[in-house]
Amino acid sequence: MKITEAITFLENAKKRTDKKSQRKSYETFIAILTDLNTKELDQEQFQTIEKQLDNLQLNSQTTFRKLKHNFSKLQQFLKVKFSLTEEGHFTSLGIALGMCFGIAFGAVVERYIGASIGMTVGMLIGIAIGKTMDSRAEIHGKALKTTLQ
Repeated sequence: MKITEAITFLENAKKRTDKKSQRKSYETFIAILTDLNTKELDQEQFQTIEKQLDNLQLNSQTTFRKLKHNFSKLQQFLKVKFSLTEEGHFTSLGIALGMCFGIAFGAVVERYIGASIGMTVGMLIGIAIGKTMDSRAEIHGKALKTTLQ
């Protein structure tokens, strides 16, 4: 299935749904595929992506739950095969890791107050590192837009 065909299918599915959360998910899927379509990839890479889209089984009988699961498989495939990540990926990862390490470090220093201060400092450091890595991915063209512009 071509990327444009998948976008058309998702736009039609978005029009048919009444749930706001599903509409938002469809918009995210469409934005990622649209951005993927504008990336400077060679023909072989596009064929690999289209083959992966064929494996997603996008049709009218597919439930939203299955579609969302299949789309997360596509995102994982893009991340592993082409090093393409969603915008903000490293920031959220940095926040999570910073909080974990901050709590562990703070608990060693002092039991109660140290954990909260450590979590805050760890989170701030994680945000700084994550934003830096996100901007680097954006510069190198490895970030996928998750919102339509």
